[in-house]
Amino acid sequence: MRGGSTCRDFCGNNDCRNISEPCQKFMTDLEAKFLKTKTFDDKFEIAWNFMIETAPINYCEKFMVEKTVVDSTHWRTIGNNEYTATSKNKDYISKSIEAYTKSIAYAPVGSNELSLAYANRSAVLFKAGFYNDCLLDIERSLKIGYPDNLKTKLHIRQSLCFKALKPSSHIETGISMASAMQWLPNLTNNNPNYNIKDEYSKMMNQLEKPRDTNAAKFTPMIRNKSAIIAGGSDAIELKKTNGNNQHIVATRDIKSGEFIYINKPFEMIACDDKRYITCWHCCRQTLAGIPCDKCPNIVFCSQECKDIAWNEYHDLECSILSFSIKLKYDVADDWKFRLTIKILLKAIKTAGGITELRKKIDDVEASADKSMIFKDGIFDVNTIDNFYRLVYCKPNSDVFSFPRALRTASIVLMFGLETNVFGQKMEIVEAYSNKKSIILGGLILRYLMTVNRNVAYHTDDISKEVVLSHAVIMPIQDMFVNHCDPHVSWYNYQGNVAIVAERPIKKGEKIRISLAGRYQDMPLSLRRKNLALFDLPPCKCTACVQDLPLMDNLTSYKSLKLSNQVQRELDRIMIKSAGYSELIAEGDAEKLLKIKDTLAKMTDEFYQHVTVPCKEASFFSLILGTLHHQLSIPRRIDQ
Repeated sequence: MRGGSTCRDFCGNNDCRNISEPCQKFMTDLEAKFLKTKTFDDKFEIAWNFMIETAPINYCEKFMVEKTVVDSTHWRTIGNNEYTATSKNKDYISKSIEAYTKSIAYAPVGSNELSLAYANRSAVLFKAGFYNDCLLDIERSLKIGYPDNLKTKLHIRQSLCFKALKPSSHIETGISMASAMQWLPNLTNNNPNYNIKDEYSKMMNQLEKPRDTNAAKFTPMIRNKSAIIAGGSDAIELKKTNGNNQHIVATRDIKSGEFIYINKPFEMIACDDKRYITCWHCCRQTLAGIPCDKCPNIVFCSQECKDIAWNEYHDLECSILSFSIKLKYDVADDWKFRLTIKILLKAIKTAGGITELRKKIDDVEASADKSMIFKDGIFDVNTIDNFYRLVYCKPNSDVFSFPRALRTASIVLMFGLETNVFGQKMEIVEAYSNKKSIILGGLILRYLMTVNRNVAYHTDDISKEVVLSHAVIMPIQDMFVNHCDPHVSWYNYQGNVAIVAERPIKKGEKIRISLAGRYQDMPLSLRRKNLALFDLPPCKCTACVQDLPLMDNLTSYKSLKLSNQVQRELDRIMIKSAGYSELIAEGDAEKLLKIKDTLAKMTDEFYQHVTVPCKEASFFSLILGTLHHQLSIPRRIDQ
C-alpha cells in the first residue's frame, strides 16, 4: 500500500497487518465488486483505483526498453558464434541472421555498432544467396559510416552480388570493384598479406543462384471477382435476414480447391518468436529488416512500411510495446493486447481523438441495426466502421477477468506518462486524475473483447505441437456460418487471408467455416472448450448434436449402399491417392503443385457420390486443406 498505509485502511479489518500487499479478504471483496459491475468503464475504474492505491510511484519506470551499445554488441557476438558454427548447427543461417537483426535493432541510431551489424548480416545473406537483401544491408552499412579499413571487403561483396544478379552487366560490378581498390590501402595497413585477387576468386566460387526472400511457393487467384464484395469471388454474395443477420451464400456451384476470397486481414500481428524476421506492419517475412529508430522491439521490411506504421500507430505504440514485452503476463494475452493497442491507436487517429472515438462507439452501441455496412455500393469488411460492428465478448462474460482490467490500467498509465495520446505527456499524479484515463481504459477493454472474440491464429507448423506464428483479425469469417463440418478454411498467403473451398458447395448454400475445430479431428468436448474461449454459445450443427465420431471411426464408403459402378469408381480414386498424405507432409512445393488440381477433383468426385459422413470423403477434404497450408508456409531460410 502507498504512503505507509496498511491493508486495514481498505479492507476494514482492524486486525489486518498487511503492508506490502492487500489481504485475501480485500481481494475477495474487490473481485465480487468487479463481477457485479456491468460496463467496461465501471470495471476499468475498479482496476484503475486499485492500481492507484497499491502500485509504487515508480511502477512503470523500470520496464522501459532502450537501445544500447552493450546489447547490440552482445547480439552481434551471438551472431558471430552462430555463423561460425556451420558444422554443428544446420540452422546457422537463420539463427545468425536473427541474432544480427537483434544487434541492428538494439544499436543506437547512427552508431558504429549499427554499421557493423548491418555489414555482418550482409555476409550471411551473401552466403545464403539472398543477394538483393545483401545489397540493401551493404548500402545501409556504408551510409552510416562503416570503418574505412574494412570497406574493401564490403565493396567486393557488393560487386559479386551485382554479378550474381546481373551476369551480363558490368557497370555496377565495375563501380563496386573500383571502390574496393580505392579503400585497399586502408585495409593493407593493418593486414599487409591480404590479396584482393585471391579473395575475389574465393568468393566468386561461392556464388549461387539468387534467392528471393519472399519467393512464393504458390500464389492463389480468384478467376472472376465480385463487383460488390471487396476481395470476393463472383461465386459468393451477401444476404441479410429479417433479424439483421448477414451470411454469405454460393451464387453458383463451387468446386473443391476454388478460392472464394483473397484480401488483407483487417489487422495482423506476429508472435514474439517471429518479431525479428517479420515486418511489424505487413507481417511479411523479412531477412533484411530495418528497426524502429526509438525502440529495439521490432523491425520492418522496408522504409515504406516503417513510415506507414509510425504515422498510423507506432509513434504512440512504441513505448507501450516496450512496456508490454518487458512486463510479461500470459503469452496468449500478450498477442491479444498488442493487437488491441495496434487497432485502437489507428482508430483514435482516424476518429480524431479519444473523445471522438468514444462517441463513434456509443453511436454504434445505440443503433438497433449493427449489421456490417456498405460504402458506395461496395461491401468491405476491413473498414474501421465495420470493425466497430463485430460481435464482442460482453463485460459480464467469463473471459472478462480482473487481471485483464488491471493490465489495461497499467497500459493506460503508460500512455499518460510516455505518449501524447491525452494531448501531452503527464506526470503520474496528472495521469491518475485525468478523466480521459477512464474513457481510454474502457475503450481498450471493449477493443480487447472484440479481439478476443474475433482473433484467428496461424501456424507454420502442422505437427501436433502447434507453434503459432501470426494472429489476425479477419471480419469476413463473421459472414460465414460457424459449423464443425465446414465447407471452407483460410490460409495466410503472402500476408493475405485466402479462403478456399475444401469440399464442393452447391448453389444457394450458406457457406460454412469452423471457428472451434472440425468434428473429424477434434472431439466435441474440445470444440466446446474452444467456443467458450471466444465466448461463443455451443454449436448446434449436426456434427455436434449427434456427436459424430472422429475421422478414423467414421463409416467407410465400402459399408454404404452404393452401386457397383460407384464402388469401383471410389476404389479407383483411393488407389490413385495412395501416398498422398506422405507426399503432402514432405511439403515439396513442386510436387504439391503437381497434385493440387487432381486432389481437388478427387474430392469433388467423392462428395458427388457420398452425401453422408464418410471416412474417405473427410480424408480428402482434410488433406486438401493440409496441402494449401503447406503451400502457404514461407520457404525455410536454411534450405
